[in-house]
Amino acid sequence: MTSALRKSQLLLETDCAAPLQRVAAQEAVVMHLWRAYRAFLAELAFQLQLDTEPESAQALAERALAFGKASGEAVELQELALDPDSWLSRLQAAWVQLWSFAAESGSGQPAANLIPLQNLSAPGPVQLSGELLRDWQSALSELVRRQRAQSQEW
Repeated sequence: MTSALRKSQLLLETDCAAPLQRVAAQEAVVMHLWRAYRAFLAELAFQLQLDTEPESAQALAERALAFGKASGEAVELQELALDPDSWLSRLQAAWVQLWSFAAESGSGQPAANLIPLQNLSAPGPVQLSGELLRDWQSALSELVRRQRAQSQEW
């Protein structure tokens, strides 16, 4: 997790003048932030002795509840994941946007007699920027720092 956070920091500090190079670096930052987030979930699950690597904050919270364990971090992550405007929801949306290949991208033109569907409750596409990525990196780093400081108190 620390390695992925550090790599994201180094990529954010890289000066990319060419637009394609900047986009590639931003996508790499998203990948490293997502890896750090998933490693954080796994670390929390290990500390709570949940015998699994959860796929999401929801899965972590549900598993902790099933094992009768209390975790403020799991609750906080679940709340962040449910809030569509939170840094975690936006990071997840960026991850899905980068790594999901929509069916319509390869299907050509839609049928002329069909009304296109649009999910109005779904967040719009995430426009990556250095500032946004730095905010996400900072928020995740702070979450990790707080959790590790709390675990050292025990």
